[in-house]
Amino acid sequence: MNKPRLIQIIKRAGIAETREEATKLIRSGRVKVNGNSVFDIYYQARPNEVTIDGKPVKLVDKKVYFLLNKPKGYSCQKTETPNVLSLFRLEPKIQNMLFTIGRLDVDTTGLIIVTNDGSIMHAILKPEQNIWKTYIAAVDKIIYPDGLEKFKKGVKIEVDNRPYICLPAKIEKKGQFEYEIKIKEGKKRQIRKMIEAVGAKCLTLKRTAIGGLFLPNVKEGMFKEVTKRDLEKIFQ
Repeated sequence: MNKPRLIQIIKRAGIAETREEATKLIRSGRVKVNGNSVFDIYYQARPNEVTIDGKPVKLVDKKVYFLLNKPKGYSCQKTETPNVLSLFRLEPKIQNMLFTIGRLDVDTTGLIIVTNDGSIMHAILKPEQNIWKTYIAAVDKIIYPDGLEKFKKGVKIEVDNRPYICLPAKIEKKGQFEYEIKIKEGKKRQIRKMIEAVGAKCLTLKRTAIGGLFLPNVKEGMFKEVTKRDLEKIFQ
């Protein structure tokens, strides 16, 4: 069995909040393996061989799962301020290991999963899962039938400065200027670009569900702790 890399051990111990912090810690010479300073972040070792400032490293075993109602103005990037993880106040070793599964842009609100469990992240983000993500979009004008049809067939947008045809989406009118939109992809600002491509402008966007997992009834900026089994609703 392959030994984990030193940077992975430091991260799993919850000592460093970001990869950059873990790298800086290792390269400072404070991290030792079997009593010897190691500066290579990719060096492989057993956790029980590693010390920091002479103290043994202890990995965090507790897994936590939260459903957050993301407010507008918060980033899902750890390195940006303010970010959604700053809304949590947990034990430092657990707090430092938190990350979001997938992302919402700064202006989008709604459901985001926050955890420290990498295994569930990989299961959810596998492309073959084909998980529908549901959003409610408020727009500045009615999207006419030809625009709705483009959504269902595949809207042409620009991704990384190149033309891109989106996978077929689902769209349903919910109010005069409000639509429920479901997509299986997650390109940067994809729904906003899709709406613009059919001649309208997205005013607000809120994610309400990921697969069969729905946004809990909590205020923006608040979260609900759930179990790993609760997250299995995503696949239903």
